[in-house]
Amino acid sequence: MMMYLAKEWKELSRAKGLWLALGIVMILSILLLLEARSFPIEHGFQVFLLSLYEMQVFLIPLLSLFLASFTIMQEKELKTLMILMTKKESYRSFLLKKSFAIHGITLGVFISWYIIFAIPMKLFLSFNSIDFLYFLISISALLLIFNQIGFLMGSLCNTRMQLVGANTFIWFFFIFLVDLIFLYALPYVTYSNVTIFSVFYFLDPLHTLKFFLETSLGVFSLEYMSRLMEKVVWMSPSLFFISNLIIWMVVSFELAVFLRNKGDRQ
Repeated sequence: MMMYLAKEWKELSRAKGLWLALGIVMILSILLLLEARSFPIEHGFQVFLLSLYEMQVFLIPLLSLFLASFTIMQEKELKTLMILMTKKESYRSFLLKKSFAIHGITLGVFISWYIIFAIPMKLFLSFNSIDFLYFLISISALLLIFNQIGFLMGSLCNTRMQLVGANTFIWFFFIFLVDLIFLYALPYVTYSNVTIFSVFYFLDPLHTLKFFLETSLGVFSLEYMSRLMEKVVWMSPSLFFISNLIIWMVVSFELAVFLRNKGDRQ
């Protein structure tokens, strides 16, 4: 496992993709902090964290998809994946080690930046460590889920052109298309089927992670909910969060292994 971690760190640190992605996140975070100085003192920090998260939603999924998927594609192009397979290592074992390495590096780099960024946050805003921890948890889950989907895309695609198209579609699907589908289905939602609608709504990681962060920061209150809202929110935000993270991580991993092995047999 440590060998994979050292190998991936050496490759990613030499490449420009990781540092370019981090640079974009840093610049946008600083610009948002400068604007946040005019936020109300009472809830300014919570509003800033939520705004910062919503901005990262447009960046981190796309960056994670490309970083994770291209590490798999690079193994294919350099024939190192074929060499590993001939050494009797299963694709499941390879992907598990690869996943741990990439997750560890991306989480380490991005979370380290946000921890450093907490210093100017304390200078300009009313800093709250618990709220900041919830923000870090949400960002970490966002990275983990889309890293794992990226591994799935890298396992399925055979060329870089296919991979670019697949990653772009996945990003567009989660950022724009899913909400359009829910808006189209909304007129058909009734009191009797709203729970089914809720299941699909919270299956979307972007919806669930934002809901978890909003309730954790106190921006969205679960007190005095109507009977309809009680049927929509049929689990606690924490359980929605944990379930969503496990489902996407496990399903993406198992699909990558299953479809890769099926393709090899064919």
